[in-house]
Amino acid sequence: MRASSPATIYDRDYLVVNGANVFYSLHATMFIFMPAYLYTLHLPAGTIGLLMATGTLASVLVKPLNGWLVNRGRHALFMSLGALLSGLATIPWLFPHGTGAGLFLLRACQGAAYSFFATAAYGYVAAAAPPSRRGEALGVFGLSFFIPTALGSQIGEMIVGHAGFPGIFLGAMVAVLPAVLLPAAIRRRHAGASLSRSEIRHFFAPHALIPNTAGFLFGAAYGTIFTFLPVFLMIRGGGTLGQFVLVYSAAVVSTRTFGRGLVDRFPREWVSPAALLMLAAGIMGIPALHGSPGLILVGTATGLGHGFLFPSLSALAIERAGNGREGMAMALYTGSFDMGTVAGSGILGFVADRFGYGPMFYAAALLTAAGAAFFFIPGFPSRR
Repeated sequence: MRASSPATIYDRDYLVVNGANVFYSLHATMFIFMPAYLYTLHLPAGTIGLLMATGTLASVLVKPLNGWLVNRGRHALFMSLGALLSGLATIPWLFPHGTGAGLFLLRACQGAAYSFFATAAYGYVAAAAPPSRRGEALGVFGLSFFIPTALGSQIGEMIVGHAGFPGIFLGAMVAVLPAVLLPAAIRRRHAGASLSRSEIRHFFAPHALIPNTAGFLFGAAYGTIFTFLPVFLMIRGGGTLGQFVLVYSAAVVSTRTFGRGLVDRFPREWVSPAALLMLAAGIMGIPALHGSPGLILVGTATGLGHGFLFPSLSALAIERAGNGREGMAMALYTGSFDMGTVAGSGILGFVADRFGYGPMFYAAALLTAAGAAFFFIPGFPSRR
């Protein structure tokens, strides 16, 4: 078990970074209504899917560059730049002109902006936190993303009902302004180091790749749940997506509050596979769920798995990278997760088309469990 540390986590700068992330997350949540808006422009479903994926892919592609830049210690600068770029890229959505390549360019700009902001914010928290409490710091920081996301979806529905989609984009622009300004209040700079070629190759060594590989499979599971569960519930009936999201969110929040110290108290190599297996068990139960009780059980299992897994795997990725490399480590880890959400939902969608949703969820559960298997192979670099 890990020794506890009285070192301070929740200082002024930590609260400022969390505050900026709250407003940026609220801004980003407004764009969950983007597919419905694109449908009003009479775009085909395939084009809508490509547009939504463009933002994620752009984010993934620029993350190594962002990680290299952020690793030099300019966290506050890149948080502000990312929020500013995202706000500027929102303005054209108020005045749509055509349905061509310009829309793809806007989505790419938004994806790149998210990459700048998220990489800098997570990198700062990772660099500032005491190593013995890094998992706790990252886990609690995740609440400043998760809670605004849950609230933002409800706020967005009210805005659409009263002001339509232009109101959504205007609200997104207003929400992002504090995220542009707040990073300037960060007092302490946590400088990293300029990474040499040999140090960059370090991130692709087997021991460093394990957390990112598990993160990719974690992302595939997450993407599959939130892409196909709404359709599955519509077909099967018995429970609503709102019930699932509420239980899932409550489970995640409970791990980041009541259980926030567990990810540091036990070795990451124990917590990570246990959380992966819990997430896999929850996904495995989706085809068998019946009514609200089944949905509550599934939401609890998957939410608990997510809640413990993200801070544990991200802290493990940082520790494998070594001190002074936090920015690049978080960039590659979050990039792996994001790429998993795209690849998982895309590939497993074909499984659903051919074999049905039940076998697709079983396949997603097996992929998630495969991430845990890495940690149990004797002599593998993931083991201590």
